[in-house]
Amino acid sequence: MPSRSEAKADTRRKLLDAARNAVREEGASSLSLRDVARRAGIVPSAVYRHFESRDALLTQLILDAYTGLAEHLEAEGDVGESPERGQEADQEADQGERWREAANELRRWALGNRHEFQLIYGTPVPGYQAPQETIAAAARVAAVFIGCLPGEDKGDEHGISGAAVGGQINEQLTQQLAGPAADFEVSPEQLAMVLARLAHLVGVLVLELGGHFVGTADPADHLWGAVVDGQVG
Repeated sequence: MPSRSEAKADTRRKLLDAARNAVREEGASSLSLRDVARRAGIVPSAVYRHFESRDALLTQLILDAYTGLAEHLEAEGDVGESPERGQEADQEADQGERWREAANELRRWALGNRHEFQLIYGTPVPGYQAPQETIAAAARVAAVFIGCLPGEDKGDEHGISGAAVGGQINEQLTQQLAGPAADFEVSPEQLAMVLARLAHLVGVLVLELGGHFVGTADPADHLWGAVVDGQVG
């Protein structure tokens, strides 16, 4: 007979599985605790022992999605392992390929987990305000791409193009990124480059998953390859 803690964990898993199915079938904006309870075969009042509100349940789904993506990126190859800053030039040549690998794994995960990808990068759920804890989860994904940076200097000679934001960024953006850049142990310019590049990749995937390339670049394999080639330089 399962212990009380095991039974509680099992119920929580059932609720999360039911919530994921609800999101896949009806979309995140339609998520409700009553529907999730029905799908899980649990009385609605019992749901509140695990999630105090729909937003709390939605937050857990978002955290799980970010974690799943980050773990996938970190597990494939060694793209999650940050290189030492200031490596020799002959070692830095590999960083462009690390970026390419991370980008391709991002797309592979998105195509295999469409609803989870849309949950974290797609249209925001009306009325939902993501809490601070989701920022740390999202940063774990960004950290994989930051780990592909070659060293303190960036540019085409290192295999990752810095043209997205230029060699310098304005004072306002520098101040805005100073704290996060320090947390990642990179410069504001480097962080701006990674954010711009990652935003480009995510944007292409949102359009692809939304069917916006039908009639032009569908399937989008070659377009994706061209985008990544442009980033690697």
